[in-house]
Amino acid sequence: MRGRVDAGGGRVAVYDWLRLIATIFVVLGHGAYLNIQTTYGGAVYELPENLSHVYFWPVLVWWREIAGWVYGFHMPLFFMLSGAVLAIRPMGSFDQIFRAKTKRLLIPYFVYGWLFMLPVKRLGLFYDNASLIEAMRGFLSGEDSGHLWFLTALFWCMLVFVIIKKILDKMGVQSIYAVLLTAGAVQLLYTSIPFDILGLKSGLGYLFYFAVGYVFECERNTHDKWSIKTDLLAFAICLALEVINREYGILDKFFTIMTGSFMTYMAADICDGIFHGISENKVWKMIIRNLFYVYLFHDPMEYLVLRLFLGQGLLASGVGCIVYTLCRSFGVFAAAVFMGEIIRYLKKTGRKVKSL
Repeated sequence: MRGRVDAGGGRVAVYDWLRLIATIFVVLGHGAYLNIQTTYGGAVYELPENLSHVYFWPVLVWWREIAGWVYGFHMPLFFMLSGAVLAIRPMGSFDQIFRAKTKRLLIPYFVYGWLFMLPVKRLGLFYDNASLIEAMRGFLSGEDSGHLWFLTALFWCMLVFVIIKKILDKMGVQSIYAVLLTAGAVQLLYTSIPFDILGLKSGLGYLFYFAVGYVFECERNTHDKWSIKTDLLAFAICLALEVINREYGILDKFFTIMTGSFMTYMAADICDGIFHGISENKVWKMIIRNLFYVYLFHDPMEYLVLRLFLGQGLLASGVGCIVYTLCRSFGVFAAAVFMGEIIRYLKKTGRKVKSL
């Protein structure tokens, strides 16, 4: 399943599709809840008594069921994708990786958490004035990090994986499966660690899946790309397993994660095969380069949508139900892409001013 590699910098096209689909899954997953509680805050919204029957249209019910389904595997999928991307290029030194991931993960965690997530959640009534102050303190330790927990968890997960890989390399153990087994052992034992620093334990809890992605990319690179017919067959088999599992519960948690993740990869590979020229499209480029910002910005905006539609009783109309669903999915996605473009423009402008 050797995917196409773009000429400029070694990007694997299928992983762009996978990032897009996985990000859509996250937005959908966060776009269905009404009630959520954290250490210092929470949102409790109730559907109005005069709720329109349109809210229960099959397509809208199906949309919400999809959101529940993706919760079964979408975060392990992101860790697998991160591991696969790490395997694309030769691994740098630990110091290089540490500096790069501090800039890429930790700095955005603090900057966008304090300056965007927490204030916007306050506007969405997730916090009151008193709990907002407590949440800002808790955010420093990772206690109330909201959806941004993934950034610190991935930071620790990646660093520990790199340490394992480099130790085994120095020992002369070149097998990627030895890395996989070691990562699995660490994930099994991480709960015995008597301390937690900024999501360390959360990161170790996904270490095996990160290693699975790394191994997958190493193996994928040695095999020919599947045809679309083969992809469709594999996708159909995974879909059948999902349907049977929904009815009879035949899969445990691990196989649910692996089946959902592999099916998502098949969908990405099919899209890559059908739309192989899309990488030159300007809209496509804009979306792909802003997927990280979609992750950063989308979740706090969900609370603004909830406050607007439920606070103003807009779900009493059929149009309100449809617009509400669109805002909690496509709306927050598009808004986050737009905000990402603004930030990229400001950064670019700032660099030009510094160079003068």
